[in-house]
Amino acid sequence: MKAVIMAGGKGTRLRPLTSNLPKPMVPIANKPILIHIIELLKKYDFDDIIITVGYLGKKISEMIGDGSNLGVKITYSWEDRPLGTAGSVKQVEKKLDETFLVISSDILTDIDLAHMLEFHKKRGSVATLALTRAEIPVAYGIVFTDENGSINRFKEKPGWSEVFSDKINTGIYILEPEVLRFIEEKQEFDFSKQLFPLLLERGDPIFGYIGDFYWLDIGNPKKYIEANHDVLIKKVRVNVAGEEIKEDIWVGEGTDVNLEANLWAPVIIGQNCKVEKGAVIDRLTVIGDGVYIAKKAHVKRSIVWNNATIREGVKLENCVISSRVELGADSIVQTEAVIGDDCEIGNESVISQERKIWPNKIIESGSRVTTDVQLGTFVRRSFFGPNGITGMINFEITPEFATKLGATFGTLLKPGARVVIGRDNKNISRMIKRALIAGLMSAGVEVYNVEIMPLPLIKYAIRVFNATAGVSVKNPYVNRDSISIRFFDQDGVDVNRNIETEIEDIFFKDKIKRVEPSRVGEVLNPVRTFEVYLNDVMKYIDYSIIRKQQPKVILDCANGSSSIIAPSLFQKLGCEVISLNAQLAEGRGKKNSLTKDALLDLSKTVRVLGADIGIALDEDASRALFVDSKGDIVEGDTALALFIKFRLNERKGGAVCVPVSASQVIDQISEENSGVIIRSKIGYRPLIEKILENKCIFGGEETGGFVFPEFQFARDGILASAYILEQIVKQETSLKELLSEIPRFYMVKKVIEVPYQYRGKVMLQLVEEAFGHNISTLDGIKIYFDYGWCLIRPGPDENTFEIYAEARSKEEALQLIKHWANIIEDIVHSIETGI
Repeated sequence: MKAVIMAGGKGTRLRPLTSNLPKPMVPIANKPILIHIIELLKKYDFDDIIITVGYLGKKISEMIGDGSNLGVKITYSWEDRPLGTAGSVKQVEKKLDETFLVISSDILTDIDLAHMLEFHKKRGSVATLALTRAEIPVAYGIVFTDENGSINRFKEKPGWSEVFSDKINTGIYILEPEVLRFIEEKQEFDFSKQLFPLLLERGDPIFGYIGDFYWLDIGNPKKYIEANHDVLIKKVRVNVAGEEIKEDIWVGEGTDVNLEANLWAPVIIGQNCKVEKGAVIDRLTVIGDGVYIAKKAHVKRSIVWNNATIREGVKLENCVISSRVELGADSIVQTEAVIGDDCEIGNESVISQERKIWPNKIIESGSRVTTDVQLGTFVRRSFFGPNGITGMINFEITPEFATKLGATFGTLLKPGARVVIGRDNKNISRMIKRALIAGLMSAGVEVYNVEIMPLPLIKYAIRVFNATAGVSVKNPYVNRDSISIRFFDQDGVDVNRNIETEIEDIFFKDKIKRVEPSRVGEVLNPVRTFEVYLNDVMKYIDYSIIRKQQPKVILDCANGSSSIIAPSLFQKLGCEVISLNAQLAEGRGKKNSLTKDALLDLSKTVRVLGADIGIALDEDASRALFVDSKGDIVEGDTALALFIKFRLNERKGGAVCVPVSASQVIDQISEENSGVIIRSKIGYRPLIEKILENKCIFGGEETGGFVFPEFQFARDGILASAYILEQIVKQETSLKELLSEIPRFYMVKKVIEVPYQYRGKVMLQLVEEAFGHNISTLDGIKIYFDYGWCLIRPGPDENTFEIYAEARSKEEALQLIKHWANIIEDIVHSIETGI
């Protein structure tokens, strides 16, 4: 007899199990669902089978073939677009010239098809639906029948007040060919929603068959695990692969189970597996083919697919591990968690219950995964990075995540704390900020919402309002699909690693403490921030001399939050201001004003309009770069050297902090002006920490970040721009003339790819390569030569290294870069090939 198996669905609810695999090919007890269905059909002489396929259909046809190895004949019908359950069967109407069966490919059942067929014929039915009884029928379409099985009504997804039947449609039908003429060709058409109600309306005889059989819709990971367990406890009658070596313990050919391993029935272990001494394969576990299970591993109630590796001390409970997953030593995967194909889970990691990890992810050792991991490649043990918490909006960082994060921070601060929070001008930032506010309020925190605000002003507001802490939310221009959340202490400094660890501990271990309703925090919208900041800048800067000169300034605000304050500040200082990219509207995308192209545009404008200076602020006004009156772009290192010279002259010496990558010329300037240079690791936080530790009078980076500790412990591009204007006017010269006093130097930078897992080996071999040279290992390895230096360090991106070089000429600097880049490439090649 003929049967049609509907296998065109995407299996969305089963992802990540179905990310690379069609849903019908997902294994139940080490055998694809589709094979179980084909074996059932064959048992009842349905041996001429048509499979309708769509999503990943080629994989189905390649894996199943023509059915000859299963003792049946199989042909395929391809859907180039979704046609619905009935529409897919309509495509093969010409092949269905007798009574035929239709069955869904995402169910597990042991229905007696012979008895159902007999029922169908005896009733003279044109359509017989296999029905089963459900304890909670509201999740399904219910069917009303009389005592003879005749169907008299359908109800899709009823409410509890409409549940007058517990019979539900199983997706198994016996049909007469004549019903196909009512299905529209090449149109999406559904059996239960359209065809069967139509037949009922026509008065055609349709019946519901209820027998004593097992049926389960494998619609989600929980049901998938349940299906495997039901096979093991023999709740459903299916064929189990492998030899039953003991009661309810099945083991496949070529599998090596150590005599001192513990197998507790019922379990299924596939072919060519290795189970080490002391490993425990606990009840209700299915192990696929080619799986390695190390000593002290404990696998309980779990489903493990082919070629997975389970290292020493791993604990799995009631979870699903897909193909080729590697679980590091002592990692834990909790109940109903699902790990997709080809993932690497680091040692001592914890995958929390019900979490899903999509294929090809690498989870760093010691991580605790409490949210689904769908995008990106790496998941670190800490969700804090160099710029706070950054992730894909509505995937990695959702409103729900932000609310929990806000409550976490509030728990850490305790009820009654005061937090300043601000954002950039993007709607996604507003959404996440409001979610954070809700979380903070729930923990009893008083929130000062300063709305759209440049980052230096958010930090400044913490002091202005005597707040306990601060939070900023921004959509970085480098990735328009991401969001960045940063937390600050009472001084406006990014919270330290200890605080980050406490936040993670509260968040991951659900230690959040929310207050009773009467103590929920309030939200205030203060308005004095701009006014106080402007006044304080004008006190710090001698604006009277600027007003006398009235310099012409071209100001690029990058369409960022500085647009709302920077132009007015420079006007108050007495400047003639021409603003570029000073639009805050959502549709006006922020731009990176510090790129070479943007600076060239600024340079052109300065020359055309005869301005005294061009100022480029980044999107949140933390950094600033400059163009002189001739239109020449001032290199970041040159500007840093100039600022240091100004500050040391003003203070008659003192300690100044710069990163390890800053030019050696700075040392020369410091020595000439009674200064002491403190070097920090690259990055904003290491710089601030060193400034605080050494009580520095100034700190800066060659990327345009300048810190005036007397004013605030934060990079402030607006203040830095006002300061350089003051110095130009005070010294009665031009920026061009001031720059001519800075010694000439040449710096270059290069980023090269290095696989993340090779980082350690590359660093060790670089130290060997640098043997005999004077080196520093403050941040990476810095190698000194007579004519310059080269700094090599792992980059902020997982698979990169950064190389910096400085020399007496550009050619020498480029040669240094090329030489050490070649050495790194040779090291990587040697690691990969063993040569």
